[in-house]
Amino acid sequence: MAEVTKPLDQERLLLTLEQLQITLDELHIKVEQIIQINLVQYSLLEERIKKLELGSAN
Repeated sequence: MAEVTKPLDQERLLLTLEQLQITLDELHIKVEQIIQINLVQYSLLEERIKKLELGSAN
């Protein structure tokens, strides 16, 4: 493993932590969007299945 020659000063470390937090927040938002899209797709599939089941019952 490479040796760190210059440790991050506190200000740069805080900036890096803030950037990581922003990245995590953005990732969380994207995951939430994907979940919402999947829920909508699942609901649409459920509706289609019900219609097909009703159609085959007749």
